[in-house]
Amino acid sequence: MSAIRALADQLARRSDDDLRRLLSVRPDLILPAVPDFSALAARASTRVSLQRALDNATRPHLQVLEAVAILTDDDGLPVSRPRLLAALGATVAADADRIVEDLVGKALVVESEDGILPVGALTDALGPYPAGLGRSFRTLARSIPRYGPALITAVPLVAPAARTEALTSAAAAGLVDAVAADADAWDRVLAEAPDGVQGLLDRLRETPVGTTATGSDGGASPAVRWLLDRGLLAPLDALHVELPRGVGMALRGHAVFPTLALEPPVVVERTTRAALRDNAAFGAIAETLRLMTTLLGIVAAVPVATLRSGGVGVREVRRVREALQSSDAEAVWLLELAASVGLLALDPDDSRWKAARLQVWESLDRDAQWLLLVEGWLALDRAPALIGSRLPDGSAVNALAAEASRPDAPTVRRRLLQAAVHLTGPDAAPEALPVLADRSVVDLASWYQPRLQRRFARLLPGMLLEAAALGLTGGGSLTDAGRLVAGDQLEDAARHVREALPDPVAHVVLQADLTAVAPGYLQPEVARGLLRMSTPEGQGPATTYRFSADSVRSALDAGEDAASILAFLSTHSATEVPQALTYLVEDTASRYGRLRVGRAGSYVRTDDDAVTAAVLADPRASVLGVVQVAPTVLVSPASPQELTALLRDLGFTPAPDTPAGEGARTMSVRETGDAGTAARLPPDQLRSQPTTWAVAEEEITAQLAVLRSARTGPSDRQIGSDGPLLGLETLRAAIRSHSSIRLGTADSEGNHVRQILVPLSVSGGRLRVFDPDKQVERVVSVHRVMDVEILEGSPADG
Repeated sequence: MSAIRALADQLARRSDDDLRRLLSVRPDLILPAVPDFSALAARASTRVSLQRALDNATRPHLQVLEAVAILTDDDGLPVSRPRLLAALGATVAADADRIVEDLVGKALVVESEDGILPVGALTDALGPYPAGLGRSFRTLARSIPRYGPALITAVPLVAPAARTEALTSAAAAGLVDAVAADADAWDRVLAEAPDGVQGLLDRLRETPVGTTATGSDGGASPAVRWLLDRGLLAPLDALHVELPRGVGMALRGHAVFPTLALEPPVVVERTTRAALRDNAAFGAIAETLRLMTTLLGIVAAVPVATLRSGGVGVREVRRVREALQSSDAEAVWLLELAASVGLLALDPDDSRWKAARLQVWESLDRDAQWLLLVEGWLALDRAPALIGSRLPDGSAVNALAAEASRPDAPTVRRRLLQAAVHLTGPDAAPEALPVLADRSVVDLASWYQPRLQRRFARLLPGMLLEAAALGLTGGGSLTDAGRLVAGDQLEDAARHVREALPDPVAHVVLQADLTAVAPGYLQPEVARGLLRMSTPEGQGPATTYRFSADSVRSALDAGEDAASILAFLSTHSATEVPQALTYLVEDTASRYGRLRVGRAGSYVRTDDDAVTAAVLADPRASVLGVVQVAPTVLVSPASPQELTALLRDLGFTPAPDTPAGEGARTMSVRETGDAGTAARLPPDQLRSQPTTWAVAEEEITAQLAVLRSARTGPSDRQIGSDGPLLGLETLRAAIRSHSSIRLGTADSEGNHVRQILVPLSVSGGRLRVFDPDKQVERVVSVHRVMDVEILEGSPADG
């Protein structure tokens, strides 16, 4: 029977509780819904679904899967539990049995009375070298033309007692494989090995493909030649060799794995105290909130420009960094985080990032601000730590550019928090809290998801720094707030932060040297007011703000006057406003505004005072901001087209004006401010929730009802949506058993053509076959295959 149909039968016999557990861990099986168990089994056997499931498999589960795939690779026959257990080295049978049961429950393997088989395309999904072992002797003899004859020649050297008359390459492969599988025979072979052979084999133990070591004459070294002569290395090309699977297993004690990695690695390099941890964490939270408020004030005053190629360039990042008095990494991360929660929005009219909902941010309590940033960080599908790194073409990744997008980033952050909880443990002593080292976190996360080890190594160190800035860790150790966030108790975490942080202050100390000192974390509206009229100096909550003529002019540009500036300072100063500061504000204001600069998108010239009065008197003109700047000139920030349409609605017949030297060309300039940008944001953008791929309980219930209502009799098990997968399964069975097939394909004109061929390999949507009539190899596109039949008498005709 087909493995897909066998899986469908097993799924149909499961209880509803078992099916619920399966669909909970593999939700993609019913996205979209399936009509019956046959379609469910077919989807569970696809390479995409299996790869997704493998990405969530722990190291021991992946080890068992790789062992099953290796032991069933050549002949496609089920592997018995005793044989599987023997291939796992020094493993407790109960542990291996538990893992097998779990894999059966997740529909990754199928177990019958004959043994265990991998599901569908699992062998392909595991990759070309599962368990870090090379291909089998038999597969290498078929794939490498010169290796088959080399094996025939090698048999007398490794198995002197074997009969070598009329040996084929397949038979020779079997004999050499038997020698490698026999411990005593293998020891006799290695006893004759020259110096350097054991070291070379040890280097290939975990990575089966390597380069050939050269000897003094420039050719292969004596150790390589000795192994090649005995077929214990397969030559891939002039420089590379592959260690056959049988040799690799012999080096591992004649097992696929010497033992299962049943326990996650928990390594604590150093510890810290709870008091130090909490001081560092709450200081980091206060500093991050202060920097975010400062950043929004900076961007509200001068929006952040973008490059033509997308993203924010180095110069803009430097400007923001200098204003924040932070590092480039901090400035980039704050920009990314602010954009993720909607505090920065990209204006499509001028391609600049502008502050959005600044007043909403300032109205939030500090714990609500912190919670907003944490939620945005958890849901951020980008990796700010990659900004500044180089792409393959040599260009750098810019801030807020598409190249920093990482859809898997939320999943990696969740894994980081889970690893931190595991490393810290529930019973850590307050005087010896484990510090989360980069390597320890990466190793632990990789145990839970070994196939993601490379992305963990790339992303987790940067994410650990981000977690520290949010106070999820302090002094390198997981905080109480971080533990609550890891458990999705976000509201409790915010309550914990609110109770721990000191109240913000609303007053500063004004000094005669034209500075103001903040004695702690300032209320956001006070901090923003000081940023409008002064320049911050130093870092931390006790920030110093310096007043100067330039900083006062910035406040005047923002719409303030001398009276409002001095009133703000009097209200929020713990001391009297120094006379020197009063003189500075009043003197700067007295010289401000003697020249006026504005923006006009269009103008109207007329010598008729009555027309001017009529236009200004109409309420519709005020909508376009029409003002009079001279007795005969009206201006408006609107475009000439908009102003022309308004005047025609008022009953006038305006004509286009052509200034000298410009021909018939007109120019329209439009700029959207912070308020306009904020108005376009959806109201719920300030609450970013992490999104995970999951199905609701109601969807699972509905799917189970559909599956149970579908008929399951033999007459209904016809090839439907699982037909292509059944065809691929038949092709793989024929390849494993070296059987000929009758292949039906559609030619270029749509005709159904049947031929007798020998399949060689299938991957990437292409089938490589050998045509015995024409004695040639050719490639057939899988989508042209209409039917596959293994010729009668084949051992793989199930």
